[in-house]
Amino acid sequence: MKKLLVLLLICSLCLSGCGKDTATDPTEEPTIPAIIQSEQETETPPAPDAFNIFTNERAYAVMIDNDGNSSRPHAGLEDAYLIYEMYVEGKATRLMALFKGVNVPKIGPVRSSRHYFLDYVFDNDALYSHAGYSPLAYEQIPAMGVSSLNGLSYEPKYYWRERKYKGDYHSLYTSTNNLSALSDALGYRKTSEELPFKFSSDAPLYEGESAVDITIPYADFYYVSYKYNEETKLYDRFINSQYHPTQSGAKLSAGQIIVQFAKSYPLGDGSPRIQLDTVGSGKGLYIKNGMQIPLTWKKSSRTGKLKFYTKDSKELILDPTAQTYVQVMPEALGMKIK
Repeated sequence: MKKLLVLLLICSLCLSGCGKDTATDPTEEPTIPAIIQSEQETETPPAPDAFNIFTNERAYAVMIDNDGNSSRPHAGLEDAYLIYEMYVEGKATRLMALFKGVNVPKIGPVRSSRHYFLDYVFDNDALYSHAGYSPLAYEQIPAMGVSSLNGLSYEPKYYWRERKYKGDYHSLYTSTNNLSALSDALGYRKTSEELPFKFSSDAPLYEGESAVDITIPYADFYYVSYKYNEETKLYDRFINSQYHPTQSGAKLSAGQIIVQFAKSYPLGDGSPRIQLDTVGSGKGLYIKNGMQIPLTWKKSSRTGKLKFYTKDSKELILDPTAQTYVQVMPEALGMKIK
């Protein structure tokens, strides 16, 4: 009997050892299929309305390609608690998606950094995932002490490619598990109490003018629109009049939208790249529940906190359960709201 018990104990230990997940172990070099397989076996990520942004987990900020139809459909945006959209050169836009307290098996395509996105990384005290950088971002990321997770330096271990054609640069993906493992390997701090805005479960119900149909004409070839859904109390997101496409088939819908009006103009270095005025003050809008209210914003420095204020000079308070989009745009674009 004793021999039988010992034998059963040995078998149990062997089986538990065989179950170890090494796909995100920074000491291992898993193949790309191994990364994908391990991520597919994880639990289903929570829906956007289940976010817990009050965890002390440090957020991941991921640069998301949005350069034409080749960059879409996107992966992972439905699980971000906060998404910024702003200009890059050529009147294209790029997204920066923030993830916290969720397990997201596929995020991307991941693209390169621009220097003004760093200001928003600091607003979130985030670990910054990107695939290369512009010359200014290349200089400023180490100079400003950004916790960089550069995909071009860490593929295929922590990022993988899914090319549609040779030389396809809309092809780099990662996951929150892989970003966590890379952060461990680089020795980055992974806890933070910082939040980009003031959030409260008792956020006031701001009342204002109607905002049920919103159009942002970033370019002749690209415009974003939101349509308020009375049934879900969310804003369904569209690109060029079509639902914003996702690889999972999930419909992207914003619970609340912040518009930050900020000037953009040529950088002046001989390249087509731009400068975005993120420091100082300006106007904005807060859109939720079919209504809009005017805002002002202030930011004292690039590493200082961006704050939004209502017309009574009180700091804007956001709903922590709602997925938030921040649309950064020049006021001169002529945003349309009905």
